[in-house]
Amino acid sequence: MDVAAPRWAHATLVAWWVVAAALFWLAPAPPVAPLARTEDEAIFQRQLDETVARTRRWQDSRGDLTIPWHEARGHLAIVIDDIGRELHHFDQLLALRFPLTFSVVPGGIYAVGAQLRLRADRRRPREILLHLPCEPVDLAVMQTELEAREQFLRLGASADELRAALRAALERVPVAVGVNNHMGSRLTADRTAMDALMPELRQRGLFFLDSRTTPHSQALAAAAAAGVPALGRDVFLDHDPRPDAILAQLHAAAVRAREAPTVVIAHPSQEVVEALRAELPRLWADGIGVYPLREILARGGVDKVRE
Repeated sequence: MDVAAPRWAHATLVAWWVVAAALFWLAPAPPVAPLARTEDEAIFQRQLDETVARTRRWQDSRGDLTIPWHEARGHLAIVIDDIGRELHHFDQLLALRFPLTFSVVPGGIYAVGAQLRLRADRRRPREILLHLPCEPVDLAVMQTELEAREQFLRLGASADELRAALRAALERVPVAVGVNNHMGSRLTADRTAMDALMPELRQRGLFFLDSRTTPHSQALAAAAAAGVPALGRDVFLDHDPRPDAILAQLHAAAVRAREAPTVVIAHPSQEVVEALRAELPRLWADGIGVYPLREILARGGVDKVRE
């Protein structure tokens, strides 16, 4: 047997290891990271101080006026319906320094733009709902100029058809965290229709706000049966659109909010803008906080729903 080749190969491998080790030990050490100079540290600290100062100035002048839940003397959620049909009043409401909730109609001409604006400033997050068109008692209302753009969920449709219409509406308001009914005095009074919709909301992790357009609504009962978080509207702010009437409703909501979390619904109008712009800072100074609906639900607001 010829053993010379393996011994020679072994010697060559040992030689390569010796050379590699020598090169490793003879290689120069990596350069030492320079120590931060005193001037650099001072520049960094000034930049940090300026950033903190700018943040505080923004918060003082433009940030939301909020009150920690347990420090508030009252708790309000204010939902603005019909978002996506105009921009002038919407922009004024969005500029208010309070975390209002905005409910977007899926057929609104500005529905997409409104959602983009609502999500544009992460420093001022705004809760977004789907304002789901549902059949009213007065069928003629669905044929008016604005309502003709909407796909209403109709009484008499099959469960599959109702769920398909709900999914189509959610596709147009994909950032919604919850749903409330637009009109719906006929549809929401039908338990079978409400039972058909609620499993879809549960599957998607959405909550339901019953706008309570009828005293006969079955929405909350259906939501409870399906395990969907839900609550109901307490006060319509602008059922009577006169400025004095809107202010009276807002004051009534504030009184009610001292007893239990209170849900208010309003619509974009100059009268609503002016009432909220004038009164919300005063209510805030008096300890009445404005909160997203999800916080009211998380704090047990679902247990305080008034039938």
